[in-house]
Amino acid sequence: MIKKIISERIAGLALTGILSLTILFHLAVVVGFVPIDMIWGGRLKTQEELYVFESISLVLNTLMLWIVIIRIGYTKARMNLKIVRVVLWLMVILFSLNTIGNLMAFNNLEAYIFTPITFILALFCFRLAIKDSAKFN
Repeated sequence: MIKKIISERIAGLALTGILSLTILFHLAVVVGFVPIDMIWGGRLKTQEELYVFESISLVLNTLMLWIVIIRIGYTKARMNLKIVRVVLWLMVILFSLNTIGNLMAFNNLEAYIFTPITFILALFCFRLAIKDSAKFN
């Protein structure tokens, strides 16, 4: 059913765009353009916590972007297709859990903006993960 609603191309391009914007957002957080109470559910208290959490976010988002780019064939880099699918399924789980976490954020703006985004990311990752392996790249 989801294959008929969301095309692989749309899911891949949307993921590439959203993950790229997410990386830029996390860089803006590190630089200080985004207040600390607007991120991580308003639970971070110190700059050290911010740097640790944002570093992890930047690494994970960059890895996820790289996996999506490999999956949609926008690079000549090759990776075992089973690994790509496993990582995509892990991304589905991560974004689903993140959606639940965003619903419980102390900051309403975070809940209203990032909850739908992480839900959409989970759907797009699901779409790329379910593709038949014979049709990969």
